[in-house]
Amino acid sequence: MKFIKALVFHKRNWPKANKFLYSCNYISIKFPLENKKATFFSANRFNLLSIYERDYANGNQDLLSWCKKITKEKYNYNIDSVELITMPRILGYAFNPVSFMFCYLGKNLISTILKVNNTFSENHYYINCAIKDSKKYEQNHNIEKIFHVSPFLPREGIYKIKYKNNDDCIKFNIDYYNDEGENILETSVSGKKIIVENNYSLLTNILKTAYLVSRVIYLIHFQAVKLFFKKVKFYKKPKQNTKRIT
Repeated sequence: MKFIKALVFHKRNWPKANKFLYSCNYISIKFPLENKKATFFSANRFNLLSIYERDYANGNQDLLSWCKKITKEKYNYNIDSVELITMPRILGYAFNPVSFMFCYLGKNLISTILKVNNTFSENHYYINCAIKDSKKYEQNHNIEKIFHVSPFLPREGIYKIKYKNNDDCIKFNIDYYNDEGENILETSVSGKKIIVENNYSLLTNILKTAYLVSRVIYLIHFQAVKLFFKKVKFYKKPKQNTKRIT
């Protein structure tokens, strides 16, 4: 497991300008897991720091098996490992606006899975086949937006996504374009991966992560209030699309 000291950036370009930057700790963890339980960390059970595979596998208990299944069904490719990049649970609690899964066969990236959550306890998975002739460790995808995330954006549009992920760092850009091709929103997550070498280092990073995770939901609502007072158009939440993996 590695910690990622990340910066999250949002910039709204239209119809009213608004931007913010905040720090946030993610973890990078690979499946199959070599050790499901450490002193302060557990997989699929309660601990100071934890993850539950069902949170990322559409309710299934085995993340790797689920990623194998949907990659095979959609692209007819096999995988044998997954790297999950997410905000972990702290004392059982977490809210993840977005989590990232990178699916590999050996050292070759086969597919990427983006899990998006909203504040209405709904989620959606966007899966993409890796672009084989792209620059190593980098991916670019355009995907149709069909999931309601923000009441200040329509459900329709296009995400333009750029992934850069290697052993040392991440940089993910997710930009939103409306149906007219206008760049409405720019977002990014970037940071360095840090190897946790001992229990002291793990505990120190957990304490920092606890504060950062707890304020994510506060920041989401604080920015929503700012947009409300700027009189940005409000979009009523539509019924969720029945197809939750696209």
